[in-house]
Amino acid sequence: MKNTFACPHCRSVLNPSVKILLVVRYKKKQGMILLSPQPGNYKYLCDPTVESTLKTGAALNFFCPVCSENLESPSNKKFVEILLEDAGGRERKVEFSRIYGTHATFIVDGDEVTPYGDDVEDFGQTNFFGS
Repeated sequence: MKNTFACPHCRSVLNPSVKILLVVRYKKKQGMILLSPQPGNYKYLCDPTVESTLKTGAALNFFCPVCSENLESPSNKKFVEILLEDAGGRERKVEFSRIYGTHATFIVDGDEVTPYGDDVEDFGQTNFFGS
């Protein structure tokens, strides 16, 4: 069984196939985006009407395609938060940068944080524990 990514609000599966499916919004443009489920892989497919407006450093908004809730992380406004459940049923948080062109992902498992991406050092001692 593969890893399952889910919305933290409605718990709907966000990767019914291979890619993670989200809604992305930038300025007045909105569309679908497909993300790699592999931490540290920043290849994506995006609605061309949204992608054509993106500029490095732009703060994007991500939403669940099922419940439409904003996926901005409650512990750090520069990140998106979704859930990851592995084949054994263990759940973790996935926090990834919502800043276009910034490659930083953190897998939060209890008190342990595993960083991925070229830009993780830019976030120093980022607190994903809400305290």
